[in-house]
Amino acid sequence: MRHAKRGLIAIGLLVRGASTHAQESTQPAIVHGFASWSYGRTSDNNFLAGTREGEYRDVLMAINLAKSVTEQLSVHAQGEIARVAGSTTSGLDYVFADYKLNDRLSFRIGQVKHPFGIYTDVFDVGTLRPFLDLPQGIYGPAGFAGESYTGVGVSGTEDVGAWSIAYDAYAGGNDLERFAVPERFYRPGAGVAVGGNLEQQANRNVVGGRVVVQTPLRGLSVGSSSYSGTVVEAAGARFTVFAGQMAYRTNALTLESEIAHASEVGDERTTGGYVLAAYRLTPEWQVGAQYDILSSQFVNTNVAAAPSLEYHREAALVLSRWMTRAFVIKAEYHHVNGNRLAAPNQDELNAIVAAKTLHLTTHLVQFGAQFAF
Repeated sequence: MRHAKRGLIAIGLLVRGASTHAQESTQPAIVHGFASWSYGRTSDNNFLAGTREGEYRDVLMAINLAKSVTEQLSVHAQGEIARVAGSTTSGLDYVFADYKLNDRLSFRIGQVKHPFGIYTDVFDVGTLRPFLDLPQGIYGPAGFAGESYTGVGVSGTEDVGAWSIAYDAYAGGNDLERFAVPERFYRPGAGVAVGGNLEQQANRNVVGGRVVVQTPLRGLSVGSSSYSGTVVEAAGARFTVFAGQMAYRTNALTLESEIAHASEVGDERTTGGYVLAAYRLTPEWQVGAQYDILSSQFVNTNVAAAPSLEYHREAALVLSRWMTRAFVIKAEYHHVNGNRLAAPNQDELNAIVAAKTLHLTTHLVQFGAQFAF
């Protein structure tokens, strides 16, 4: 709770500071907020907001600030407070300075949004995606994408005839959250706990980038992301991620797909991805479907006791009612096969596996609301 209070104070100071400086400048600070609440209940195992008993305490709020200091220099910051299963946490998503020479070249320094895939620029903005949660095969605690990197980077866009190319390149370090239950079962004591069933992986000496191409077909884009660094641990193993993306969007239709592969030398290899389709029946009603996969191979590990901890297969449906463009209510059903991301609590898993009562299939019903301002 102490950390949550500090987070609230920090966000309050950011807003107050932005308002104060806005009064001193002809360019006012821009303040945005994003929030979500969800209820989830599963048939077995824990997944997303769902538990077997039903969980209603998942709430998230983020405050985003942007301020133009000069025509070339702007500063950006975002803080977040989340309450998950009754435990409140807070954190700084990013804070960085952006110095723009022109459209082709900008320099960024600080804790910067991680340029990876389709959604890392808008991680917490639920009104910009069909489902309550981002696809777990890429953006879940799978060890592919973080919310930010700490270091320096460059970005820009270039128009080539009817094509447009956006690029990012960066160097520094990043932190990833990973669902630790499988590895801790296979390798007791592995990982650094950050709360519940998650662990944190810190990477240093990271070099990476992203390229996204907007094609002449309006709404169609393709792209690729990659980065490589060294895990901050005694072994100092090399960690590398490659990913590809495709998106086609119109006012009514959204089609997306991403795939990624991560490898840590001598430890783990993981491949994940998803396909997603959503359609606006009317301006107020939207339906969507999604299929996720995630598969891990833990090197030099005997997984015979519970092989389902290595894979995740998920099919999901959503029905959304858009009250306004900035406020949406969503109802979802998820069918999960495998325990890579849907599993019992860590302290229960050994006994469940020993009793041969580990459920491979999980049904999740989830309901929630998301808004932005």
